Amino acid sequence: MRTSILLLFFTFSLFLHAQQSHFKEIDFQKADEIAERYKGEDLYNLPLLALRLTAQLDTDAERFRAIYFWVTHNIRGDYTLMNANEQTHKKLYNNPSALQQWSRQYRKEIFTLLREEKKTLCTGYAYLLKELANLAGLECEIIHGYGKMNLLKSDDTTIPNHSWNAIKLDGTWYLCDATWSSGIIDMETYRFEHTYDNTFFLMDPQEFIKTHKPIAKKWTLLDKRLDTASQ
Repeated sequence: MRTSILLLFFTFSLFLHAQQSHFKEIDFQKADEIAERYKGEDLYNLPLLALRLTAQLDTDAERFRAIYFWVTHNIRGDYTLMNANEQTHKKLYNNPSALQQWSRQYRKEIFTLLREEKKTLCTGYAYLLKELANLAGLECEIIHGYGKMNLLKSDDTTIPNHSWNAIKLDGTWYLCDATWSSGIIDMETYRFEHTYDNTFFLMDPQEFIKTHKPIAKKWTLLDKRLDTASQ
């Protein structure tokens, strides 16, 4: 029986378009088609990839959509990386210096695999989304925190276990999770399967907080919208 790493036991139909409705006048079809056109492109020249994905689009929302769609359709989650990261963080949680040293080395391995094999864990998804968005002239941040629907997460909520992004479009910050949009891992075979889930693209903060708890409270986007002056 195939088991999703996200355990999506409930639907998001009622609020799926809550934040996306801010761009209801924009048809993302062209952005998606451009992303499909460049399917399989390598990651050795990110500036060129960002240009190809965004040059023909008119709005920041479309440009980000093309980047998001490409990342979620071309990068694979990797169970081995996720499990190693989770277990080591638990093991070294009370030894910050050792954890920091391990993390530095592990990041190198993660980014090498991302570039060469297009497989990664949440950190790699968030990093790539930020890099491509920045190259396209968009302001994008990596948010670290707790993913409440991750099978690899234990009941111990003291250890951050997930990363996602915040993107600024038309002066307003929005939340998204490329990792959870990209697909699932079959827990019988540990193989990743691309099954795109649009739910986590520009999700309403009121719903996002149900599954994502950022370390920095401001990135819930609940208390007050971040504006240019606050950055």
